[in-house]
Amino acid sequence: MPSLPEMIRFSKMALYPEGIDYDANGNRFLVSSLREGIVGAVRGDGNYQVLSQDSNMVSAVGIRIDSARDRVLVCNSDVGVSVHTKPENQGKLAGLGVFQLSTGALIKYIDLAALSQGGGHFCNDIALDSNGTAYATDSFSPIIYKISADLNASVLLKNERFAGEGFNLNGVVVKDDYLLVTKYNEGVLFKIPLNDPEKFSQVTIAETFPGADGLLWAADGSLIVIANAQTNKALKLTSADNWASATVANSVVTGEVFATTGVKINNDVYVLHAMLHVLFNPETKQHVEAFEIHKVQL
Repeated sequence: MPSLPEMIRFSKMALYPEGIDYDANGNRFLVSSLREGIVGAVRGDGNYQVLSQDSNMVSAVGIRIDSARDRVLVCNSDVGVSVHTKPENQGKLAGLGVFQLSTGALIKYIDLAALSQGGGHFCNDIALDSNGTAYATDSFSPIIYKISADLNASVLLKNERFAGEGFNLNGVVVKDDYLLVTKYNEGVLFKIPLNDPEKFSQVTIAETFPGADGLLWAADGSLIVIANAQTNKALKLTSADNWASATVANSVVTGEVFATTGVKINNDVYVLHAMLHVLFNPETKQHVEAFEIHKVQL
């Protein structure tokens, strides 16, 4: 695999990429787009090309590569900032687009919102286990979805503890027999046992991280939390009790770039500067054209 620079800058007017993953076989990042609903490939030199676009997709959010099955899973939502926004969809859409990694062609589109009638919906992030089972969060309903390797979807867990104002459940990772999930507005972390999801617990941490967004496992087994909003940091969390509790081992300030999430590449962590504060600001007259992916030292 070719070495990557400390920072990759890529350009596409008003793209606003919320999700990122790395295709090691193709030596490329894949990024989503809140405004266009597309998936694009970013090379180490900053070259950007559209990989997937489909009429089902409104805002492409979290993205996860399943290289073993030659596919990429993408959350689809409508928070009212896309060029494809429709009044009947806004705040009510949660879907999963499954595309072929090698060609970008749509394999299947799954309507996750149909699994739970009523209320708001926003498919946000995806975790993928080694067997090809995916788990997706809903920020507007207190739901975590489970999508089997053969692409059948169900509700893994629904609980009012995950409800609240604005964006709630957000980043998610899977390991062994549990999930770790952020709750964005409160800045807290939950551990959810997959064999008995109702026995979930809040991870005890001395502080909260409002704006806790993306999660990823670091090479050393620590957990990286990417937080924007009031926090604007990438944090390294460690646990000595299998995530009943955690401590902050290190952190770096990301600044006013609305860092959403990141990806591990070998031993390195790269964080996406999504600039979503510009997109969400109704006063914005000039959209952002250049976006950046930064290596962080944690």
